[in-house]
Amino acid sequence: MTAAWRGLPERALTRPGACGPTWSVKDVMNHVAAWQEAALRILPELLAGRRATLGAGTDRYNKEQQAAGAGRSLAATRRRLSRSRRALLALIGQIPDAALLDPAGRVNWWVRYTTYSHYGEHIWELSEWRKQAAAGDDGQ
Repeated sequence: MTAAWRGLPERALTRPGACGPTWSVKDVMNHVAAWQEAALRILPELLAGRRATLGAGTDRYNKEQQAAGAGRSLAATRRRLSRSRRALLALIGQIPDAALLDPAGRVNWWVRYTTYSHYGEHIWELSEWRKQAAAGDDGQ
């Protein structure tokens, strides 16, 4: 997923339109990081046999997280995304295979949705955005 924005100028990463009309690449970075952070809270609870939820519906959570990330700098956003991914991958490495591989299990869903399945939801739009930005169509 990061290949879709690697090497692009900051103005291309912070301009709306990368994913839908209002989200910039920075918004997508914050969005993915927020879901990874949610997984870091929820997975240990599920693994301990406790009920765990996001605490809000998906649309509301996404809106709240977009608003929370709006004032975050691009550098801080990149650090957040990297930090949450490293922590999530470390946690996933500790999950027993039975929980990780159970296709009907909540642990499996959270791992899939906050990693490769989630990235896949955004890669096509980000790749198209990259083509526009690389061609100089970055709104400047």
